[in-house]
Amino acid sequence: MNTAHRHAKALGLAALLLLAAALGGCAPAHIAVEPLPGLGQGVRNPVVAAARSLTGAPYKYGGESPQTGFDCSGLTWWAYRQVGVDLPRVSYEQYEAGRPVSRRDIRPGDLVFFRLRGNRKNVHVGIATDETTFIHSPSSGGRVREEPFDIGYWREHFIGARRVVKSGG
Repeated sequence: MNTAHRHAKALGLAALLLLAAALGGCAPAHIAVEPLPGLGQGVRNPVVAAARSLTGAPYKYGGESPQTGFDCSGLTWWAYRQVGVDLPRVSYEQYEAGRPVSRRDIRPGDLVFFRLRGNRKNVHVGIATDETTFIHSPSSGGRVREEPFDIGYWREHFIGARRVVKSGG
């Protein structure tokens, strides 16, 4: 089987997983699912695939839909909902969801958090796409994008990661 055919087959399987979750199917007990053959690590995870499908969507304060745009926690909330996982809507509450993950154990689909200026509730969140990159909705005037969190500003402001597990199902 050629590479293009394997990728198309794997993408079709990822789409079926997302559709099953949206229709009430049971998502895996752990969001960092097993890899699909022939794809890069981030594409193997349905939460990452859902978030990546929004690349380029505009930032909108309070936004939580592809039609209007996203703030950081709206993006993570929406992506997890696509696989049947209900997260709290705001970032500082998402920081309490799931279980803590050490920096060296981050996997695709884990939530990654950064402390911003201001009060303790001023937390930025994104979704790890691999061990060193994440996808997020950055700020006013920005668009959903993927970038390294292991350099500069993000490394200095990193406060933790969480792995969200679907209960039941």
